Amino acid sequence: MALEADMGLTTEDIAKFSDQSIPETNTYSIDWVNGRLSGHISGLEAVQQYIYKTLKTECNKYLIYDMSVGTGIQALVRQGKTSRDYLEADIPRLVKNALTDKRILNVHDFEFEYPEGETDSVCIKFVADTIYGSTSEEVTI
Repeated sequence: MALEADMGLTTEDIAKFSDQSIPETNTYSIDWVNGRLSGHISGLEAVQQYIYKTLKTECNKYLIYDMSVGTGIQALVRQGKTSRDYLEADIPRLVKNALTDKRILNVHDFEFEYPEGETDSVCIKFVADTIYGSTSEEVTI
């Protein structure tokens, strides 16, 4: 498992954390296609849904959420004026700041793809290390 020095995680930290008991997280499953809740999920699947929902939520846009929910990625990308170099330098920081859930240990190995002909969209790919294992994530904004 790859660890990034800037997050300050060591093998000992992870060992200490893995000894602690974290209750299973049960939540509703979101059917993104039909816009409905459908059943329950937990574990890695619940963390994956949290990651997707958090990154797709624009910070300060919805009154139901406080300022700590979501990211500023959409506003940054949709300006259409921000250079790709700047986006690729800033998006990992924004993702790490947004994913504050204690089940997420680290996010790393960011990759970016830009849909052809579009200047206001980016596909972000990265690996998230969680207490349930690692998962590859992909979100288009």
